Amino acid sequence: MPFRSDRQKRDPLAITVRFIDSSSGPERPPDHEADSPAALARALLSFEAEFEAQRPEAIVLTDASEAALAAALVAAKLLIPVRATEDAIKPAGVNADLIAQLADAYTPSA
Repeated sequence: MPFRSDRQKRDPLAITVRFIDSSSGPERPPDHEADSPAALARALLSFEAEFEAQRPEAIVLTDASEAALAAALVAAKLLIPVRATEDAIKPAGVNADLIAQLADAYTPSA
């Protein structure tokens, strides 16, 4: 999902938010590599380049995928606010636990 780029039109009230889910980030690797450290490293590099170029005002995580965790880690490093929906913090698992700790505020599902 691309950024909402109202900011480029010089609208001082525009808010640019990046929504992150399992389809976000670099091209999805084959299933046997999807949860590998190499896939996570690629996602970290991809999100860092994207966030530095676009500087979103916040990111919203909509699940507890590897892409969501990578985006949360990069956003925290770059001091970009992290928000999370219930679907990102409620599932049992390490990703959801880490996302819950990195998220600034709980964002209810729509």
